[in-house]
Order: sequence, then C-alpha cells, then structure tokens
Amino acid sequence: MSKVSSVAKQLSSTIRSSSEGGAKVVKLRRTGFDEVELVERLRRSEAEAVEHLIHAYSSLVRQSLFRVLGSTHDLDDLEQDTFVTVLARCHTLRDPFALRSFVVSVAMRIARNELRKRAIRRFVGLDVAGDHMREPAYDVVRAERLRHIYAALNRLSPNIRIAFVLRHVEGYELAEVAGACGCSLSTVKRWLTAADERLQAYVATDPALRSLASEQGAP
Repeated sequence: MSKVSSVAKQLSSTIRSSSEGGAKVVKLRRTGFDEVELVERLRRSEAEAVEHLIHAYSSLVRQSLFRVLGSTHDLDDLEQDTFVTVLARCHTLRDPFALRSFVVSVAMRIARNELRKRAIRRFVGLDVAGDHMREPAYDVVRAERLRHIYAALNRLSPNIRIAFVLRHVEGYELAEVAGACGCSLSTVKRWLTAADERLQAYVATDPALRSLASEQGAP
C-alpha cells in the first residue's frame, strides 16, 4: 500500500484534535488486570466483573464509536449495545488476552450497522441527526470543517470508513485494524488505499477541504 497522502493525514489530524474532551489516541494493548480471570467471571455473569469491564473499556468504546460515526447522536445506546453484545458473546472468546481487541471488534460491528442505517435514511431523504461531529456553537469554523470532513467520509463504504478511522485517526497497527474489522491484512491494506484515493478525489472537489489541506501544508 502506498504511503498515506497528506490530505488524508490532515483530515485525520482535524478529527483527532476535535474529538470530545480532547481524547488522546488509545492503543490496543494489554491492561493491568488479569484478563483470564475477568473473562471467566464475565462468562458467569458476575456483576463485579461486568462493572470492571465497563469501567475499563467505556472510554475506548465511546471514543472509537464517536470518531467513526462523527457525532454523539445515540452514542449512549450504541455503547450499551456494544457491552450487551460483548457479554452475550464472551463465551466465544478463545484467547482471554484478546479481550480488548474483541471489545473493539464488537463496537465496530455496531458502528458498521449504524452507518448502513444512516446511509439508508439519507438515500430515502430522511434527516440523519448528528451526521457530523458536534462542536460548540462558538467554534463555527471548526464545526463547518468537520461537517465537510464527515461528508467526505460518508462517501466511503462502512468497512473502508472504519478501517480509515482506526488506522489514521485512532492510530492502530494494521494487524489490529484487521482484527477489529474481522478481515485479512491484505483486505485492510486494500481498503486503506481505496480510502486514500477516494478522499483525495473528494477533497479536490470541495473548496473548504482544499482550503484546509492548503493551510496545513498538504500538496
């Protein structure tokens, strides 16, 4: 896969800097608790284990959903759906140390379904609440830029959009993106190349995004 373009880098940087609460990139890595014990207790539906799971992963789930979808609309419900699904399917997890990756993969399936629903609503002419990242009313310039960025991301298929955000906004390794998307490494590379090419083409037609890229030094 060719090196990501400056345009894609600038779009990613703008999304990161505008994330809710200035959230930092969260890498997929092992946590300090005993995953084996936690997974076993989750399989027994122990309340303390469920609380621990939500406390450990709520921030990661919300940030990933927020950046992929571009809004806070239904974020609470989508987070809840993620944890309900994790609890219902944790018995299928063969490697307890893959719990974090498993949680992200479930969140991305939830996000994929939501993106498809939003695309259908847009297609039939229904308003899609929160189609871009919510910004304070006083930051009009940033809000407008994000509206244009998420309009560009809406041109991508859900799979390609998720791969792009996980790789270039969240900063995951390629293998981590593949795991979260449930596909091969070669497929992820193909999706990222497609995302880069399509975003460059879209930016060339959008004066606001061309201006953003020009300001930040993209060719």
